[in-house]
Amino acid sequence: MLSLHNINVAYDTKTVVNGVSFSISAGEIGCLLGPSGCGKTSILRAIAGFEPVTQGNIQLRGAEVASEQIHIAPDKRKVAVVFQDFALFPHLNVAQNIGFGLLNSTSQERVRRVDELLTLVGLPDISARYTHSLSGGQQQRVALARALAVKPDLLLLDEPFSSLDAELREDLAQDIRRILKHEGTSALLVTHDQHEAFAMADTIGVMQDGQLLQWATAYQLYHRPVDKFVASFIGQGTLLHAKVVDGRHISTKLGVFALTDEQTRLFSESHTLDVLVRPDDIIHDDSSPNVAMVLSRAFKGAHILYELALNDDPSAKVLCLAPSHHDHALGEHIGIRLDLKHLVVFNA
Repeated sequence: MLSLHNINVAYDTKTVVNGVSFSISAGEIGCLLGPSGCGKTSILRAIAGFEPVTQGNIQLRGAEVASEQIHIAPDKRKVAVVFQDFALFPHLNVAQNIGFGLLNSTSQERVRRVDELLTLVGLPDISARYTHSLSGGQQQRVALARALAVKPDLLLLDEPFSSLDAELREDLAQDIRRILKHEGTSALLVTHDQHEAFAMADTIGVMQDGQLLQWATAYQLYHRPVDKFVASFIGQGTLLHAKVVDGRHISTKLGVFALTDEQTRLFSESHTLDVLVRPDDIIHDDSSPNVAMVLSRAFKGAHILYELALNDDPSAKVLCLAPSHHDHALGEHIGIRLDLKHLVVFNA
């Protein structure tokens, strides 16, 4: 459905997107995730046709729509955009907003499509209301319905939940995923919020400084990050210093672990590494002989996130997500054991 091949985007002489490539299949929901200013919105604008590319090319359904020589106009690309501020028309009611793009449909077809979409987005009884009277979540659903009305090949969503309450964002992201899957619409979401990305996307690309670092599933990004930035941006975790011993193992304050065959080829004897340890790698176990000291704690309802010092050394810290009935005070020592399914190591 969508393919980007080594694209650059620049403003004046400043390149803000550098050599980015990825693809989205028909019916797939992709996401560009990263901090503000990393270039993700510039990519979305280039796909929509609002910005030219200075290198590489963009293809939609196998047809080239952007390159150094080609620039197909936005209205010729069969791409719809849901903007950060929704961009609804205040002088039109909900039904008129949704049906705005259905210029080539009969009035009967327009009414049928609008009613179908209002039911799909869970707002069947508000067609006559004006958008200023709607909540932020309702406006978001109307903006989505308007974008889907014309049955685009690709839907682009630019930080669509940023103006909404935090507790509403993840629920709405899951609802929009359900709607897009029902319609069979391919989509690309741009966000800085990993929870929105996890709730909505099939595949996620992590960006930094105009470059796409990793394009993978949420599971792969969390358990097999390609570098320290991805490891720190996705989920929570700490890095423990380690040293390669006998060429096939690493020694850490949590014990000795075997390297994979690929890792043994990358790291030699006495090489200094950092090991990624996630909160779910550390299991609270009162019967364990291994103990750690509680440095800090954050109550999260069903769980408490503990920051622990190994061997009472604050420089050797790990996180542990324990059931909240395990209620421990600062400075207390608790038993822990390691359940490390994926050994993720980086150069120190």
